[in-house]
Amino acid sequence: MLDRAVIFCRSLDQWVLSGGELNEVLAEFSEHIPTTAAEIQAISRTLDALHAGYSERCELNQNELSSLVGYLSDAPDEETRNAIINEALPIVRWYITDALNGKPYRKQEMMKVLEVLSIYQQKEDVSLIYKSILNAKLDDPLAWHKILNSFRDKHPYLKPFLQTLSKHPPSGFAGLSFLLLCNHAAETGQSSPHAFGSEAGIKKLKNYLHPESKRPLEFAKASLRAAALLEPIERDSILKQAATHPDSSVAFIAKVTQASLGNQNEQQALTNRCLDLNHGYEAQLKLEEAGMASLIPEAAKDPEFLALAKCAHWLLQNEPFYKSPDHLELIDDRELFWLPQHERVRLFLVKYKYEEPQGKTGLVEGVTLVGGITHSLVGETNTEMDFADIYGLHCCWELEHLKDPVAPRHRNAKIGRNLLRRSNSGF
Repeated sequence: MLDRAVIFCRSLDQWVLSGGELNEVLAEFSEHIPTTAAEIQAISRTLDALHAGYSERCELNQNELSSLVGYLSDAPDEETRNAIINEALPIVRWYITDALNGKPYRKQEMMKVLEVLSIYQQKEDVSLIYKSILNAKLDDPLAWHKILNSFRDKHPYLKPFLQTLSKHPPSGFAGLSFLLLCNHAAETGQSSPHAFGSEAGIKKLKNYLHPESKRPLEFAKASLRAAALLEPIERDSILKQAATHPDSSVAFIAKVTQASLGNQNEQQALTNRCLDLNHGYEAQLKLEEAGMASLIPEAAKDPEFLALAKCAHWLLQNEPFYKSPDHLELIDDRELFWLPQHERVRLFLVKYKYEEPQGKTGLVEGVTLVGGITHSLVGETNTEMDFADIYGLHCCWELEHLKDPVAPRHRNAKIGRNLLRRSNSGF
C-alpha cells in the first residue's frame, strides 16, 4: 500500500501535468498534514502551475490558493520548515506581489497568503506585509489580527516594522490591529517610545477619540491604552479630550487613567463616583482593574450598598431597560446555602422602580436578586410575590444558566423552594 504522503505528491503532480479541477484533488486531502520536504516540493510545483492562470481562475470564486497555502501553516520539523522557506514561500510571494501591482485577486485568498507568510518571520515577507497593510482594499479585521499577532513576541523585525509604519499608521481595522500591537510592544518593553508617539500617530489617536467618530468603541479604548504610554504633553492632551467623550465608558477609562497617573482631582472624583448608586459598582470594578482599589471608600464596600449598586448596574447594562432606576429599595436580606454555588451565600432582593413605563414592556418596577448571579427575572417575578418563591425561581434559573445537572426541566417557584429547603431548614 502506498504511503499517504506519496499519494498526496502524485495527485498534485498529476494535476500539474493534466490540469482539471484542483479543488476536487485537494478535497481528498482536506485533513492531510504534510510532514516531508517532498510534499512541500509538490505543493510548490502546484503553486507554480496555478500561478500561471490565477488571474482568470480567481474569478471562479474558488479557494484553491487558500487550500494550498494552508498546507504551509505548520512545519513539524526543521527539514520541512526549511523546504517551506526556501522552496514554497518564494512562489507564494508572487501572488501578493501581483495583487499589490494591480492584478486580479480574491481578498480572502490574499489574506490567507499574508497569514502564512507572517508565520515564518522572513525579512522579505515583513516588507510585503508592510505594503499590504497600507492597502485599503486588503482590510480584514480577523486576518490582520492573526497576521500582526506573529509580531507580538521576539519577532526579529518588530522594531523596524513599527518605526516605519509609525510615520503613516494604517487605517481601518488593520489600523486597530496595528495599534493593539504597538500597545503590547510598548507595555512589554519591546518598543520605546510608543510607535504612535509620532505626529501622524498622535493625529490618528485623536481621530479615533473624536466625539463624532463612527468607528467601533474598540478604536477609542485602544487609543486610551496608547495615550497612557506617551510623553506627558501628548498624553495629557489626549486624555483631556477623551474625558469628555460622549460614550460614558470611554470617558470613564480616561478619568481612571488620569487618576492612575497621579491626578488628584480625578482621584477624588472617582472616590465620589464609587458612592453613586447608579455608577458606583462600575467605578469599583474599574479601579480594581487599574490596581487602584485603595481609592474605594469603605462606605462603598458595605454589602447593602453594594447590593443596590449591583442592581442599578445590571439594569443599566441589560434588557429590557438599559437605564438606571429612579428608586431602589432593599426588601430582603438573608444567608442561604445557595445550591447553584454549592456554598452559603448572603443574598439580597432589591426592588427597583421607574417613574415612567420602560420600553416595550411598559414595566415600572421589579425585583433583582443579588448575591448569586445578579439578575432580574422580568415577567416572572414581581414585588407582590412571596420572597421564598422569588429565591426559588432564581435558584432554578441559575442552575439552568450554569448548566448544572441538578437544574429542573421546568422552572417554577415550587420546585425551586423544594430544592432550597433540602439544605436550608425552615426555608
